[in-house]
Amino acid sequence: MKIGDKVRFLDSIGGGKVTGFQGSNIVLVEDEDGFEIPTLASQCVVVTDEGDARAAGHAPIHEAPLTERARQIVEAKTENIRLEDENRMLKDEITRLRAEIDQLKLALLKAQYNNNPKDIAKSKAKNNENEPLKALDGSLLPGVLRNGIIEVDLHINSLLETTVGMDNAAILKYQIGVFRKTMDTYKKCKNQRIVFIHGKGEGVLRRAVIDDLKLRYPLCTYQDASFQQYGFGATMVTIH
Repeated sequence: MKIGDKVRFLDSIGGGKVTGFQGSNIVLVEDEDGFEIPTLASQCVVVTDEGDARAAGHAPIHEAPLTERARQIVEAKTENIRLEDENRMLKDEITRLRAEIDQLKLALLKAQYNNNPKDIAKSKAKNNENEPLKALDGSLLPGVLRNGIIEVDLHINSLLETTVGMDNAAILKYQIGVFRKTMDTYKKCKNQRIVFIHGKGEGVLRRAVIDDLKLRYPLCTYQDASFQQYGFGATMVTIH
């Protein structure tokens, strides 16, 4: 038995493709729903198609007897699929409603301030104290406003749920992208202070932030943020 073989289960309905092994006696079998099932190697029979299965004296996979355990597994998987579909539909609906609400808020702000981006940004920040902030295009900014100061945590685990498939260069590019989006949103808000939390580490992200400030936002000033609050790992930018 090797990775890629098709197998059927001896004590329950079903089977699938071998995707790996755990130790010497556990086989990882991926079923047709994509679930990876750890199974004793002794409970698996290698088959290639129904003809081979019949020739070997076995019933094809779909004719295996449905034991009580197999019935429970099938029912549980069916219920999980149903719940996943319902959750996906609910998430899509919530996302759609939030987008509509954001568009309505933005339209009201534009009407109130005669489409002045500076006033819109100030109003959005004022009305979202201690809450997530939104960019001018309505998308979410990964920052909060506390005591009049915007805080943006640039640690990648605060920005993304997973970094699978990303190398260090890709991670840094994403972090700088968030930094620029925040700066572009508030660059017309005079005297607005923004703290970018980048951590101490090797200083790569801090240097990239400062280099970008000098290149793209030369009218802004920057300094180390409060050591008492952020230690050595944050830079405060003041918009001028």
